[in-house]
Amino acid sequence: MNFEELYTACFHKLYRFALSLTRIPAEAEEIVQETFLRAIQHASKLPDDANLDAWLFRIARNVHISRLRKRQREVGDAALDAVPSTEDVETRLVNQDQALLILRHLHTLDEPYKEVFTLRALGDVAYPDIAALFGKSESWARVTYHRARLLLSERMNKEGTL
Repeated sequence: MNFEELYTACFHKLYRFALSLTRIPAEAEEIVQETFLRAIQHASKLPDDANLDAWLFRIARNVHISRLRKRQREVGDAALDAVPSTEDVETRLVNQDQALLILRHLHTLDEPYKEVFTLRALGDVAYPDIAALFGKSESWARVTYHRARLLLSERMNKEGTL
């Protein structure tokens, strides 16, 4: 596996994905760097027939989640005092709770639904690119994303969280 070629081919896609997760360019760059570092460290565990793009996107998502968890542990109640009074803290907390519920339900989805939904909804990856990642048609990517949304809605309705 030539990591220089992989880096050149995937950097911009991964950066856009990370930027869609963080909305902060510097953090997105750090996520991409950490993604490639982990990819190099764990390259020996990757099967020869693995989809490298999907593998890198999964690593990037996991890096982002790890960073969020670390940040939550580091931020205590003192951080709430630093929030400007003009912000609607309750709305932000509700949105964050809703996002965590969606992620929890998303985690229970089978592949390829989980990966396609993550790429499209969180990564803003276009349907043709998703199709190319999986070696499928664009209509397959659209249908799979739609089914993933339906499955998430069903599970959240069943639990009463939607």
